[in-house]
Amino acid sequence: MSVRWKRLLGLTVTGLWVLFIFARSALTAEESSAESAVILELLQRAIPSMTDIVVRKLAHFTEYFILGGLLYLDLRLLGRGSVLLIPGLAAGIACVDELLIQANTAGRSGELRDVLLDTAGAAAAEGLCILLRQRKGRRSNGAF
Repeated sequence: MSVRWKRLLGLTVTGLWVLFIFARSALTAEESSAESAVILELLQRAIPSMTDIVVRKLAHFTEYFILGGLLYLDLRLLGRGSVLLIPGLAAGIACVDELLIQANTAGRSGELRDVLLDTAGAAAAEGLCILLRQRKGRRSNGAF
């Protein structure tokens, strides 16, 4: 597959992931609570002390962790990037998510702390990608 097609595929997958995030945010409070309840019940089988608020915050972090990884791959394919670019892009997407979608959805509210949590998820993914790439580089150089 050519680099051009890899770039297109990567950007398409990232765009679809952003749409997935926005679709989850467009659920009413009742619909979102029902989804969280299902996940909570599953998690409580393994971790009995798991709470609804922890599940919801983990969902934020996880959605944006995946987004951060996708953005990292996209920027690598595009030959662009800086350490602040991925958290910046994620923060912008999180602001749209919280302030334009959730704040205007029945029973939901836009929260600055969620924007910060989302941004942290993307930054954590970027950090992990950088560490893995450095480790791979050291291995290929015979250091490991």
